[in-house]
Amino acid sequence: MHSIGLDFGTTNSVACVLREDGDIHTVAFDRPEGEERIFPTLLTFWQEESGRSRARTCVEGGQWAIDAFTQNEPECRFLKSIKTFAGNPHFTNTAIYGASYGFEDLMRAFVLSMRERGDMAEAWRSKRIVIGRPIRFAGLNASDDLAIKRYGAALKPLGFTEMRIVYEPLAAAYYFVRDLTEAANVFVADLGGGTSDFSIIRLVPRGGAMVMEPLASRGLDIAGDRFDYRIIDRIVSPALGKGSEYDSLGKTLPFPISYYTRLARWNEVYMLRTNRIYAEIVDLKRYSFAPERIDKLIRFINAEAAFDMHAAVAKTKRDLSSQDSATFRLSFDGTVIETDVTRRQFESWIDPDMKKLDALVGQALQEAQLDAADIDIVFLTGGTSFVPAVRALFDHRFPGAAIQSSDQLVSIARGLALIGDDEAGAALMTDQIVDLDA
Repeated sequence: MHSIGLDFGTTNSVACVLREDGDIHTVAFDRPEGEERIFPTLLTFWQEESGRSRARTCVEGGQWAIDAFTQNEPECRFLKSIKTFAGNPHFTNTAIYGASYGFEDLMRAFVLSMRERGDMAEAWRSKRIVIGRPIRFAGLNASDDLAIKRYGAALKPLGFTEMRIVYEPLAAAYYFVRDLTEAANVFVADLGGGTSDFSIIRLVPRGGAMVMEPLASRGLDIAGDRFDYRIIDRIVSPALGKGSEYDSLGKTLPFPISYYTRLARWNEVYMLRTNRIYAEIVDLKRYSFAPERIDKLIRFINAEAAFDMHAAVAKTKRDLSSQDSATFRLSFDGTVIETDVTRRQFESWIDPDMKKLDALVGQALQEAQLDAADIDIVFLTGGTSFVPAVRALFDHRFPGAAIQSSDQLVSIARGLALIGDDEAGAALMTDQIVDLDA
């Protein structure tokens, strides 16, 4: 074993190692329903009686986090999209059962769960970890330096002495182009859960080998989570009172939009349960012109239905990737929200986001000083690349290029593992090398 490549994603995470025989092994996770190579980026905390004066706090990640949530709800804490906190200077910690957890603690708990549940415990004994990073970390005023510092603080206690940071689309490109034998300009689009990252590379023959030359890298915090937001905003939020009004001393005012902004963002939805905000909603219901809808919001909060809501959103999005219509259905505390959605409707909802992604394509081309006609191959990776509207964007932008996608969910981790054991490649592709022993 040499280095381990870790694609720590907003929605899913993958780990790979390069074996002595040159084979790339993707760490697998044994589940009752079959072997999985994708580890959902989820955490569940809960407490168990330990026989002492205080309960013991337990934590699980990935699919086991979902198991723990279903077994322990509502007496547990479920966390999703923890990567979105990495570069957020305003997030310092969150309280879980009286203990303070910073981002570093959450990431470390997640990686530990990956290590314990994976099929290759020895792979994690490597001293070098190569981890992907987005071109631009998600969040308002996100700091790249802060995110990298937090990554290092999370990983150092796990025994790693060196951390290499690589742009995620460049890692995917490194894996993808390893078998190409002709010069080409390649546009790599990594479309994940929290960010969309584009890189352009030039593949050229040099010294008897094919060499990658990075030409441009651009990123934007618009991806799968934003598409989820659009579905929630159009279907769930109106059913729970968005757009309704209430009476305030004889004036008609709109029900506060901030509640529904938090509702549609996983990393903020838990704030609706805080005493102050919950009391505000209960109080405003008395003056609402649509109290029955506000009552559904209150029941949604009490039922802690955010997990079920996001599961329903994910299913709807998956269905619309393979068929022209789907049924969204969410049930909680005697309330059912159900509606049919067409792919055309969904694409109209995400159209503002698609326009921004299209503009980002143009910016990447401009940075590389290339025209769309100069691109020979487009490689799509990441879970959001399955959305038909995303594929259509690149088909339209690059009509003369070969649009390819394979191993969308594991290509980044495989590229990271390859880069970690190729000193020449690392010098070209690595954004930063951190000595964790320093």
